[in-house]
Amino acid sequence: MKKNLLLLSTLCLMSTAMYAQSGNVGINTANPGTTLDVNGAITNRETAVAVTGNAATIAANTSQVQLTGAATAAVAITAPAAPNAGQRLVIYNNTTGGFGATLNGFTIANGQAMEFAYSNGGWRATNNGAAPANTAWNILGNTGTNPATNFLGTTDGQGLAFRTNNTEKARILANGNVGIGTTTPNTKLDLGSDVATSKLAIYNNPAGADFYGFGLSGGLLHFHAASTTLTAPPDMVLHSSGQLGINIGATNPTANLDVNGTARVRSTPFIPNTSVATPVYQDANGVISRSSPNGQGNVMSSGTTATIAAGATATVLTGVPDGAAYTVYVSTGSGCSQVALAEFWLLAVNANGYSGLMGKSGMLGGNGTVGPTFTETQNSSTATWNAGACQDGGNNTSLNYRISITPGTPHSIQITNLGNVPRQYSVVLVRIGLF
Repeated sequence: MKKNLLLLSTLCLMSTAMYAQSGNVGINTANPGTTLDVNGAITNRETAVAVTGNAATIAANTSQVQLTGAATAAVAITAPAAPNAGQRLVIYNNTTGGFGATLNGFTIANGQAMEFAYSNGGWRATNNGAAPANTAWNILGNTGTNPATNFLGTTDGQGLAFRTNNTEKARILANGNVGIGTTTPNTKLDLGSDVATSKLAIYNNPAGADFYGFGLSGGLLHFHAASTTLTAPPDMVLHSSGQLGINIGATNPTANLDVNGTARVRSTPFIPNTSVATPVYQDANGVISRSSPNGQGNVMSSGTTATIAAGATATVLTGVPDGAAYTVYVSTGSGCSQVALAEFWLLAVNANGYSGLMGKSGMLGGNGTVGPTFTETQNSSTATWNAGACQDGGNNTSLNYRISITPGTPHSIQITNLGNVPRQYSVVLVRIGLF
């Protein structure tokens, strides 16, 4: 009798907390809305599973597991198939060593918990856990990657955006163009449309006081080399018109090459005697220009000629431009250090046979008071010097020569050695006017 009363009392107490309606069972609710409706917390008792040999096996009919023990590598988890699809399993990786634990390709980071649901014949992560092994990038680094198959990016025709502070800072388009500060890069590397003093740093020390790189201002591309600040004047600028300025600051160049300071050209080539050299001049503003009128001051030089035998004639300058007046300088010397320098007038005019050459002046070095005697024809001038005997075999005729111009165009200058020993000559032609 007492047992019956005890059972009746127990059922009465349970009836105050458990109700059934239309097949639904409710705990602590009179209106269960699902097959099992619990109004309050549910506790699944946690089971500790020790890791052995970097592996752990979870027993059947277990809902919550804590992995314990020491791991020296990633932990492999084995869990039996659930009797029913939809069973839940929570695993907490509490091992020492800092390694992740993997179940069915999903990795549980050390110190983290992950929930699984048994579905389609396997345990599936339900809480946005790591993707199956070797398919996700770890923010702490990745190992065992193959660039041919492992990459960060998109597999469709969409670009890849990079953000900081939830604001896009860079983008790679599907065509490979990279933009920094622009979402629509038009080239392989596009720094956008911002115009700032500093644009791209090749090198910049931590203090920002040793800047090597590029910058922009209206119509100008800046070049910086060791600028003391990011806003320091550039060392060189290139204008959108193609004009280049050196040491002019962030101002527009006023010529194709605008240099504020000295300029130097190293190892200039020698101009052969078939070419005309045009000198350059500088105006009051430092602008370099040619002579005025065009051609004034042009120079042709033979350099030092080959040795011309006594009595022989050689062409020393060719291609002398027609239609101009020139001054011709001829120098030669003996083995006794006597230098004979003479100056001649020259007209190179092919029309009507007006070409002509005439001696002007000269001096014999080492004396300074003796000049040559000139004997003229229309197209030649003979310079006779009163040279003394010399150990090279020369006598008082050794420095004599005749200079002539060929009347037809293109004109040439010739030297005939009228001395008694071989000689070398230097001939310089300076244009003094055009017709």
